[in-house]
Amino acid sequence: MLHLTQQIRTAWKDSSLLAVATWFLVALSTFFGPLDISSDAEAMTVGLDGQVACKLLVAGVAFVVGAYGVLTSASVRETLTTLPPVMLLTILFLVVLATPIAISGASLAVALINVTYVAFIIVALFTLGLRGMVTAILVGVAATMTLALFFYVFVPKYGLFPELLADGLVVNRMSGTAHPNAVGRAMVLGGIATMYLVRRGTLQLNVAVPLAACFALAAYLAWSRTALVAGAFGMGILFLDRLTSRLGVSAIALITLLGVVGVTSIYATGREDHFVGKILAKVSKSGDAEEITSGTGRSEIWAKGISLIANRPIIGHGFNAAPSLMLEHSQATHNAVLHASLAGGLVAGALMACLLLWNVYLIFGGEQLLLRAFSAFTVLSCMTEDTVLETFPGPCTMVWLVCIFYPVLVDARRVDVIEAERSQRKQAGVDDSQADFIGQPGLPGTT
Repeated sequence: MLHLTQQIRTAWKDSSLLAVATWFLVALSTFFGPLDISSDAEAMTVGLDGQVACKLLVAGVAFVVGAYGVLTSASVRETLTTLPPVMLLTILFLVVLATPIAISGASLAVALINVTYVAFIIVALFTLGLRGMVTAILVGVAATMTLALFFYVFVPKYGLFPELLADGLVVNRMSGTAHPNAVGRAMVLGGIATMYLVRRGTLQLNVAVPLAACFALAAYLAWSRTALVAGAFGMGILFLDRLTSRLGVSAIALITLLGVVGVTSIYATGREDHFVGKILAKVSKSGDAEEITSGTGRSEIWAKGISLIANRPIIGHGFNAAPSLMLEHSQATHNAVLHASLAGGLVAGALMACLLLWNVYLIFGGEQLLLRAFSAFTVLSCMTEDTVLETFPGPCTMVWLVCIFYPVLVDARRVDVIEAERSQRKQAGVDDSQADFIGQPGLPGTT
C-alpha cells in the first residue's frame, strides 16, 4: 500500500497531463470567472444559463484537481495548514455558518466554490510554478480583452454599458464580457503580467508591445478609475528599480519641472478655472467636483454597508447579499473588508484586513517581483472595490490567492522524504520520538 501511494505521488509530480490540464483550468477560470455577457445594463446574469453552466463546469473540474492534489500530495496539505490559507478558509467557514439566515440562496454555493479554488490554486502553484500561473492568467485575460473589444466595435448591444449618472447623464463604457469595472481590472492585470514576462525575457517585444497597447486601450474604454490607479501603482512597483535609477530619477525630475512650469503658466494667464474644468470633465464621469470629493459616491455606499454589518455583527448576511440589501447603493460594498464583514461578520472582516496587511508587507518586503506588483494592485483596488472573493473566482481573486499563498508554499520533495523516512522507521520499529528533528521545509524551487 505504501509503495502504491509513493507511485501515485511521483506520478502527480511528474505528470505532464496534470500540468497541461491545470494550465488550461487556470486560463479558463480567468476567462469564465467574471463572464457576464448581457444586453441589459441594469440586470446582470441571474440563474442557471449557458454562462453559469460553463462556470460551474470549470469549477467542478477545478474541484477534482484540487481534491486530487490534497489527497496525493503532503506538500499541498501542509501548505493548507499555514496561516494565510487557514485565515481565508476561516472567512469562508464563517460565511457557511450564515447560510441558514443568508439573504441569497446561492451563498453556500459561492462559499464552497471559493473553498475549491483555495485548494486548486495551491495545487496549480506546485504544478505550474509562478511563471506558468502568470502565463495562464495572461491568456485568460487576453481572451477577455479580445471578446470585449470585438463586442465594443461590432456588437454595441453587448459591448456598451450605458451608465446612468445624476441629472439623467449617460456615460457609455466598454463592457462586453462583464461589468466595466471587472473588465477594467482584468485589463490592468493583463498589462502587469505582460510587462513582467517582458522583464523576465519570456515574452518578445514584437508580441508584448501590441498586446500591452490593446490592454491599455481596453482599460481606457472600460474607464474604471480605481483599476487604472491601482494598475499604475502596480506598474510602478514592477519598475521601481528602474524608477530609482539615475535615469529614472532624472526623468521624474524633468517631468515634475515641466509640470510646475505648465501650472505656473496657466495661473499666470488666468485660465485656471477652465483648466480645472477640463480635468474634472475628463477624470470624473459627470464633470462635477463633488463626484471626486465623495469618492464617486462611495462614502454613502460605505456608510450603508457599515449599517448593514451592524445589524448582524457576529453572523453576517452571506455572500451575494449586497445586490438585495444595497439595491440603491450600487449593489456592492466597494471595499474588500466590508465585503467580507457583510458576508461573514466582523471576525471575517478582521481576517480579511489581516490578509490585506500581508499583501502590504509583500509589496515592500517580498522577494518575488511579480507578487510585489500584483499585491500593490490588489491592495489599492480592494480599498474601493470588492475585487476578491467573487461569486466565481476570476483573475483578481486568483491573482490575490497566488500572492498570499506562494510565499508560504511547503517544499513537496522534503515533505515526501520526511514521510518516507517516518514510514521506514515505523517498519523498523523505531519510535518517532527517538528520531532527529527535521526542520521546516523551505520554498520549492519553482520558476
